[in-house]
Order: sequence, then C-alpha cells, then structure tokens
Amino acid sequence: MATDSDSLLRPQTFSRNHRTRGLIFDFDGTLVDSYPLIEAAFAHVMRTHRLDEAARDLFRKSRGLPLPEQMQLVAPHMWEDLVATYRSADATLGQARVFRGIPSLVRKLRQAGAPLGVVSCKRRALVEAELVAAGLRGFFDVVIGIEDVTPPKPAPDPLLAAIGRLGLSRTGAVYVGDSMVDLQTGRAARVRTVLAAWGLTPELRAAFRHHRLWATRPSEMLALVLTTPNGNGHKRAA
Repeated sequence: MATDSDSLLRPQTFSRNHRTRGLIFDFDGTLVDSYPLIEAAFAHVMRTHRLDEAARDLFRKSRGLPLPEQMQLVAPHMWEDLVATYRSADATLGQARVFRGIPSLVRKLRQAGAPLGVVSCKRRALVEAELVAAGLRGFFDVVIGIEDVTPPKPAPDPLLAAIGRLGLSRTGAVYVGDSMVDLQTGRAARVRTVLAAWGLTPELRAAFRHHRLWATRPSEMLALVLTTPNGNGHKRAA
C-alpha cells in the first residue's frame, strides 16, 4: 500500500517541453471531502426509516454508485422513500469542503493547458453548484452528471463521453477517483486510472492495496499528467 513516503506518483516541475494529458476527476471524495455530509444525510435516513446498522454497512459498501442504486441495495421495498429523505436532508447540510491542494492543482494544470473534466454519479446541477461555490467551475471544460450519460458508472460510457468532449484519446486521458466504482469505470473504459487516496482512511486504503497507481496528495498528479516525451510519468507497483 502507498504511503506519503512511497506514493507511486511524485510532484514534478513542468516546462514547455512536456506533453500534457487531459485529466478527468470523480467528484465526491476526490475533489471535495463530501463523505462527512453523506454520512450525516444517511444517518437522518436511518433515523427516519428506522434502519439498522446492516443498512449503514450496505450503504458504505456501495460507495460510488448512483444514490438510487445504493438505496435499492439498502431497502429494495422502499428505496424511493429513502432517496427522497436523503435528498431532503442533504439540501440542508451546506457545501462540502474542497480537499487541500485541489485548487492549486487545477490552477497549475489549467496554466499548462491540460483539458479538465468531472464525471460524477451525482446530479449535474449539484456538482456545478458546488464547483461554483468553491470557485473551481471555470477550470473545468466538461462536467457530466448522472442524468447526462447512461448507463452511469461503473459503465465506461460517462468517462468515454467526457474524453470525447475534451477531444482526447484514451491514451491521452487520466481518470482520478476514490472508490472501487471509479476503478471499475476506468478499467472498463481502458483508461489509466489513479486512486485518489488523499481522502481515504487507512482502513479504506487497504481495500485498494493491489491497485497500481496511487496519489496520496493532489500535487502528485502533476507528475502523471505533465510528462516528458520519453516517459510515462509514473511508476508501477512491484
């Protein structure tokens, strides 16, 4: 497993001689630290509908899936009520905190001319609103939400749509996400995928120990996206 001292990606100073790849981000848990709010909203769902800890476990294990799919797993007989309760609670919780290092990263990537996008299982209006509130919307050329492309992640379609809209090839794109759903999406799209480990607990990181590409800080993404003509900008796990 990668740590701060042995992460597989390293910050790198870029110059005009570098070839720039495009970068596509997941949203929740990757750009913003939204999981404390997600947990709070689901706690309200549990209280309202008298759900037990097994429901919380199912919800956590389905992290990264669209909300309706998560609720169908949690309680198939009343999932629509759970979705409505969750969204009502979520609307009162405010904006998620942007991860430290993300604003600096996207500014540097933008300055280097890297095409940038967001692909989320969240509704696009919510993603757009949070990006605007964080002062980040202007850095992204493409934002794709749950309603824009079907089927959603972990199918490759939303990621491939973003790659196409950015004018990239699969080999010229890098996808960054924090969940197993994101890794499955990248694998299905045959796109190089980096685990955004900066928001994961040690326990959650353990589940990804076999994945090859890690970044434990947002700044480490520069080494992969801004590469020299003769290098691939990353190291593989032994």
